[in-house]
Amino acid sequence: MAHAGGKRGPRPGAPDTRAEIVVAAGEVFSREGYSRGSMRAVARAAGVDPALVRHYFASKAELFFEAMRPPLDLAAHAVRIADGDPALVGNRAMAFFVEVWDDPVRGPRLVALMRAALDYPEMADHVRELIIEGVIRHVAVAVGAKDPIRAAATAASQVFGLAMLRNAARMEPLASESVDSLVARFGPILTRLLREDAE
Repeated sequence: MAHAGGKRGPRPGAPDTRAEIVVAAGEVFSREGYSRGSMRAVARAAGVDPALVRHYFASKAELFFEAMRPPLDLAAHAVRIADGDPALVGNRAMAFFVEVWDDPVRGPRLVALMRAALDYPEMADHVRELIIEGVIRHVAVAVGAKDPIRAAATAASQVFGLAMLRNAARMEPLASESVDSLVARFGPILTRLLREDAE
């Protein structure tokens, strides 16, 4: 961004330019999606030079992930889901995911991340690290899955598929189904997938 005297760079006195770029990116990507949103559009929304956006974020995928990642302590939630009766681990996992999906702020961002992961390998890597490895595989290990990587991948396929149909496509009757009903129907399936071959 050009300032008085022709200098370019951060705005004078900006308390946290990187944070402002992340906020602007969240607005741009929420409106335009991953494919149509651009780093240049984010720069315009943030009021900074595009070079400054690239200074903080090496790629659009990195910026999108940082902007759309829901504000959650996923490690703490993974511990909470894993704790308790292993026979009900799927119920706790499903209750957590549905609660996040239905949150008006966190839900759309998490669904946007999952949607982008379906089409863009660079986003799939981020989502795998955030959700599959950061939450689901941790839970699978804690409940004794013999092959936690396989268990996490199969459980994630159930979680992602349901999220896409219910919260992205808004397909009925899933879109209107209550949390309790979803937990009762899908929780036991997740338990079986997460505890696959557990001893």
